[in-house]
Amino acid sequence: MQLSMREEQMTEKCGVNLGGQGETTASWTVPLDGKDVTISFSRDNCFVVVDGEQMECTAYISDQGFDLDLIFDFDDHRVHVYSDVEGSEMTNYLFIDDQLRARKSMKNCLSDHRKN
Repeated sequence: MQLSMREEQMTEKCGVNLGGQGETTASWTVPLDGKDVTISFSRDNCFVVVDGEQMECTAYISDQGFDLDLIFDFDDHRVHVYSDVEGSEMTNYLFIDDQLRARKSMKNCLSDHRKN
């Protein structure tokens, strides 16, 4: 996903001192540098947790709030969580160093969003 090609972005620092994590939208456990790392995020408040540690991230919100990109650094890695809502389905992607490492789809979400 090329962020530079996206239009109408809102950018904000988020993820630290928000007073609670919100409901977890997706969570993945992936191997990274020889150990398993768990990365979780909440669409409710753009909250990201890596192995129990809150991460400060930059959020890009576009497509009238239906697309969400969360970007942050972890150790020597660039991590990108992308969440896309299409109709009643949400798909969440985890990229590490620009490589897709995991994805999770959820059906029956409460949205009537359709791309033009």
